[in-house]
Amino acid sequence: MNDNGPAAGAGDAPAMSRAYLGLIGCLTAASMLGTAAVTVLPTLAPAVAASYGVPPIWIGYQFSLVAFAMPLALLLLGDASRRWGPVRVIQGGITLIAAALVLVLVPSLPALVIASVGLGVGYGVIMPANSHLMMRFTPRAKLNLVFSVQQTGIPLGAILAATGAPVIAVATTWQAPVALLAALVLLLAIALAAQRGRWDDDRDPAAALFRDPFAGLGIVFRSARLRRLSVSGFCFSGAQFCLGTYTVVALVEQLGYGLVMAGIILSIAQLAGVACRLYCGWIADRTGDSIGVLIWLTAGMALAGATSLGLHDGWPVLLVCLLFAIHGAATIGWPGTYLAEVGRLSPPGQVSVCTSGTLLFTNTGKMLAPLAFAAVQARTGSYSLAFGLIGVLGVIGLCALLLARSSDIGMARASHAREQ
Repeated sequence: MNDNGPAAGAGDAPAMSRAYLGLIGCLTAASMLGTAAVTVLPTLAPAVAASYGVPPIWIGYQFSLVAFAMPLALLLLGDASRRWGPVRVIQGGITLIAAALVLVLVPSLPALVIASVGLGVGYGVIMPANSHLMMRFTPRAKLNLVFSVQQTGIPLGAILAATGAPVIAVATTWQAPVALLAALVLLLAIALAAQRGRWDDDRDPAAALFRDPFAGLGIVFRSARLRRLSVSGFCFSGAQFCLGTYTVVALVEQLGYGLVMAGIILSIAQLAGVACRLYCGWIADRTGDSIGVLIWLTAGMALAGATSLGLHDGWPVLLVCLLFAIHGAATIGWPGTYLAEVGRLSPPGQVSVCTSGTLLFTNTGKMLAPLAFAAVQARTGSYSLAFGLIGVLGVIGLCALLLARSSDIGMARASHAREQ
């Protein structure tokens, strides 16, 4: 199997163009609904916490459980696409997500723990399968842009959760948007069944289901550029999920905003992230400098995190919106450009495995950064100081990417010297 090649003739005929657009649409929908599922509880944190009788900041621990399960799925099932086909893997992942959302409705903390693990495993298997299909069918010249378009499903899913869930919850109960989301996810799983014959035709039923869980990490650690890129992925992902997990509860608890208004501001951050994600993919394709684009994003993270240290309830609403728009652009704009660069650096035929290896870094960031955020807030009582953690992650990511850039320069000089 070669999951590292561009589409053969993609776009050569109208039928092929429609098929390719259908593929991108399905992958985007899977990312969107999967993200909405794992972020819906943080957008409802005050209401959910009151229902369970726990402090709202505890929602960070729930999300860390989700993030803890994601690397487990990547370690054990990151190459499942080879045996079952990527469409079947995506179907299985989102079906598990739907079941976990139903379990969330059970008013029990143990049930919530099990559901959180199910959400993490289901979400964790989607990304490598998506990358498998994208690298197989996307022309090289459009790789960054198309990855970025498909990856807009992630912030769009967060927007869906941030804007829709609070409104429905205020009108009914917090359980209603969760149940509705479970139904939408299940409908997508059913719809994908019709496309399996077309997109899973490279599967190998004889391939091992469980591979060496550290194969992807081995590829990453053998490449200096992949190692440093993966460190930046840890920082980007940690910052993104701190933003998505704690924005609503911080605005409600510290600034005194209502649940719907807090959700609107989170949506502004997500919309800024969508716009930045598309722009980053476009500019990375035009310049051929994905690392340079990511460097600018980490600088934006550092700036937004430092500015957040001064956030208080006396700030005008427009200034709060501007700050969180910058947060959103800097912390959400990265995945398409990042994953395209990972695919470019992957050994031939190893995109799924290599992507799984780098996503172990990003998912570890999702797990640890929200815990660190909660610890800072619990110790200081300040969400402003906790949001400063995003600035720290920005500085670390910036240093890692500058080192990755120096590796590229060193390799280019060595190649030039050999040619002479």
